[in-house]
Amino acid sequence: MKKIIQYIKHNISHKIYFWKWSNLKKKLVKYGPTFLVILILVEIIEHFCLPYLFYYMGSNIHEIFYLLIPAPLLICLHFITAPIIFLIYIKISNRKRQKK
Repeated sequence: MKKIIQYIKHNISHKIYFWKWSNLKKKLVKYGPTFLVILILVEIIEHFCLPYLFYYMGSNIHEIFYLLIPAPLLICLHFITAPIIFLIYIKISNRKRQKK
């Protein structure tokens, strides 16, 4: 139980550190605006959209999805959200290049 509480504290402190302006500015300088936009979208979708998606799936598909509502706050789900956001970004950027 002690390790679980330590993990949750570490995870929350990491999320708070991510949203500090100085950290975002460092990432902007180091990786550029494209990476920063993708990173921010991944965090927003993971922490705000996934719980709503799990709630919707729990009410319409099966009740087991209600158990997943707190999952994005407790564990990292970047392996789900990052590829989706990156593919959407690639599709949008390719459309802009084709129009030019």
